[in-house]
Amino acid sequence: MAGVATAGLALQPRGDHTGARISDREVPTALRAFWTDGLFAAAQDAFILAYLPLLAHALGASAKEIGLLAASQSLGGALALYPGAFAARRAASLRWLVVFYSGVLGRLTLLGAAFAVAFMNGNAALYSVIVLFAFRSFIQNFTVPAWTALAADIIPPAFRAKYFASRNFAIQGATLAITPLGGLVLDYAGFPGGYVVALLVSFIFGMCATLAYARIPEPPRKAAEAQERKPLRPSLIARDATFRNFVLGTVFLHFGAQMAGPFFNIHLVENLGGSNFMIGVVAMVASLTGVVGQLVCGDLLSRRGSLWLSRATLVTMPLVPLLWLGVMTPWMAIIPNVLGGFIWSAFGLANFQQQLEIMPEENREEYVAVFHLSLFAGMFLAPFAGGALVDAFGYRTAFVVSAVVRGAALIVFLFGRTERPRKVAYPLAEGVGA
Repeated sequence: MAGVATAGLALQPRGDHTGARISDREVPTALRAFWTDGLFAAAQDAFILAYLPLLAHALGASAKEIGLLAASQSLGGALALYPGAFAARRAASLRWLVVFYSGVLGRLTLLGAAFAVAFMNGNAALYSVIVLFAFRSFIQNFTVPAWTALAADIIPPAFRAKYFASRNFAIQGATLAITPLGGLVLDYAGFPGGYVVALLVSFIFGMCATLAYARIPEPPRKAAEAQERKPLRPSLIARDATFRNFVLGTVFLHFGAQMAGPFFNIHLVENLGGSNFMIGVVAMVASLTGVVGQLVCGDLLSRRGSLWLSRATLVTMPLVPLLWLGVMTPWMAIIPNVLGGFIWSAFGLANFQQQLEIMPEENREEYVAVFHLSLFAGMFLAPFAGGALVDAFGYRTAFVVSAVVRGAALIVFLFGRTERPRKVAYPLAEGVGA
């Protein structure tokens, strides 16, 4: 576990660097910069994202409008992916594509949201925040194909499992330390001042992440790379049964999560009397168990593989919303977050590793776009379904349905083929097999 915790620092990385498209001497710099980017990006999100539904609630949003806030971000992400794949395939520099769009333009939306909260009122402020965060999601996901391709270029395959566990360890640690501070700021400064401060601090952390990402060494792109590789149409990618099952199971899981996720904290405040600080403590607990998840499951991933770890975590995933049914006081919300923090951390680690294993290098941008487009389509619809259930039947019904849909994800990963056979060539542009 100590090896997992320190792997991302790459002070003296040893071992097989085969597969990295940068020189051996550049690998430590790349790993440290990518690790630092993750740390500050997590700090940026920790200061505001857990409280975003509460900001909407404070601005007068209904359950459906809170669902719209979550759904609009998923829609923005979905719309960005194919343009992002097109841009990544043709970009002279993947690194500067990510830095300019996500690192600068995307983070300026946090300043815009701070302005809206400070100087607007009611629906004007609410819908400005919804639009700005939808645009932020679009910009961030526009760069996902480039981000994923560059990550695959700079991180040696033999090092990926422990490295991503270490990077996620840093991300969980930042969330653990900073989220309660955001809650204290909101409780102390109140509305709207606390949210303005939180958005400004979030922007500062984000720019630190941008500076770190800009230091990543990048391999040269081949002169005619874009022209030599024919892009795959989505219909051809959909014929890849292994990839299709992997996408379907992942979509089921995130659809179930987004049906209930935006409403956990609203339920905690509205029905159980929780404070902003209590929400920060709950998020801190989830981050703490997430840190444990990275340490434990980073070793498990390297020994047992991504599919085994995905299945193991999905067995307990439906329990998270069901545990919320027994939450009667604010402090009891810690219980589902202890389990949720651990298994979401482990599943995220396994799921990303499985993406890199399943997606062919020659068409990675298109595969990434289809995967995230499918994911965001489900996540766009899920908050509306959850909001409708909350309005019609209450929070508990939404939590039960969320558990059922998560169970469907487990069935797909157990009985559908979601792993490539060893030493089998990936499908090429003229057709997709298996």
